[in-house]
Amino acid sequence: MPTRRRTTPGSPQTPPHASTLLDHLRRLVEATGPSGSEHDVIRAVLEAVRPLADEVTVDAFGNVIATRRAAPEARRCVISAHMDEIGFRVRQVTPGGFLRLEKVGGLDDRILLAQRVWIRTEDARLLGVIGTKSAHLLTDADRGSPVPSTQLYVDIGARSAEEAADMGVQIGDPVGFVGSLNELGRDSGRYTAHALDDRAGCAALLCLLEGYREVQPPVTVICVFSVQEEVGLRGVQALARTVQADVALALDMTAADDTPELGPPHLSLGSGPAIKVMDNSTLAHPAVRRGLEAAARGRFPVQRELLRGIGTDAGALQYLGGGVPTGAVSVANRSTHSPVEVLDLRDLSQAVELLQGFLSVLPALHLGFLPADD
Repeated sequence: MPTRRRTTPGSPQTPPHASTLLDHLRRLVEATGPSGSEHDVIRAVLEAVRPLADEVTVDAFGNVIATRRAAPEARRCVISAHMDEIGFRVRQVTPGGFLRLEKVGGLDDRILLAQRVWIRTEDARLLGVIGTKSAHLLTDADRGSPVPSTQLYVDIGARSAEEAADMGVQIGDPVGFVGSLNELGRDSGRYTAHALDDRAGCAALLCLLEGYREVQPPVTVICVFSVQEEVGLRGVQALARTVQADVALALDMTAADDTPELGPPHLSLGSGPAIKVMDNSTLAHPAVRRGLEAAARGRFPVQRELLRGIGTDAGALQYLGGGVPTGAVSVANRSTHSPVEVLDLRDLSQAVELLQGFLSVLPALHLGFLPADD
């Protein structure tokens, strides 16, 4: 359902692309795809992207590469968003039919108890719950410390290991959080789901390509829907050895710090997309930052992101060929790497506009490390 137009005096109107973004995002977050098991997400992306691109391929890693061509002499720009989500693998099936888990990606043990999860077997998805000791049975020691992930178990209703096997469960099956896309409050324009990191980026790339359905882009756009980002940028590392481009960008979520338990915010929901300056994986190229800032100037606010505790596909994309100017666009996301991530739809819509603007200035953009007048 598209976001309803706001009528409160002085409040922002429904952002551009809202309906398209929500349609894509709603479908993408329904899929279960922890790192290395992105099959269902790949299928959803392929269905959506094939009508929008001149060429679509899936490489050996599972990366989906969708190319929308400009004139032969035009520059080439790679933009990557990752399909994988944090999650688990089934490590053990106990004699009583419970499942032990191995974490995949950066999960916080404190938030894992009493969560609903999907177990993606070869043929189906099974609903399970990460079990928790009843409040009536807790000891003082229980209340004082989180349960380590190695002690977690998933209850799928099986009475024995044999029953779990009959349901199709095998060691190594992927496990992901249960969730769907929902708006918080009423007409807030802020949405929650698991795996917004980075299915929201994937939805934005699809929306970007929608804009070139009937018109040729100013540069050749190579949209990469990558895999295994959450476990070390592995999908794009492989891709970086084969794809040639003049510029590369990552589009990803970043950690908002505008909630009450934190100090003065660096990144806030509703304050516009963020232009990355640095993180743990890359220092954004100054020419790319200049181009992004020029694309946003006078149109909408942007934030500057400096965040050590994060990495994106940009960290691998910067090594394309012999190395290319690389940067990233981020969207602030609350409760990142949890089942209740939260973003502002306006930030995501403006991220699409920022990418469109950057592509429009890219043909004439000076890509040297030093400014053109130096």
